[in-house]
Amino acid sequence: MHTKLREEVNYVTKGVIVYDLIVMVLLLITSTFSKSMLLGLLFGTMIAILNFRLLAITINKSVTMPASKAQIYSTSQYMLRMLITGVVIFVSVKAPYLHVIGVAIGLLSPKFVILAKALLIDKLKRKEA
Repeated sequence: MHTKLREEVNYVTKGVIVYDLIVMVLLLITSTFSKSMLLGLLFGTMIAILNFRLLAITINKSVTMPASKAQIYSTSQYMLRMLITGVVIFVSVKAPYLHVIGVAIGLLSPKFVILAKALLIDKLKRKEA
């Protein structure tokens, strides 16, 4: 994997861990913390990180392919990631020990980390320059 891509994946992964810690503290403060919520959050987070890493691998591999093969490859990998997400949501609905909201929060964590980076950190860097 390209070094810059690997650094970005590691950055987002670390950000997701910090995000989860913040969510856990907020859950403790609001008294909505439970074992099922914690397990759902951790399960959703693990799958979100897996999906993000799979996306990075797909991007890295598809840029070296011809356009037609890259499109087919990217589409098939997208379908695989969506299938994984669908199975995770289905399992969270059926399993009594996983809280669906916790899984959803975990699955959305990379999105929140990337948005926070774009809005906060990049804005601060621009002000310093």
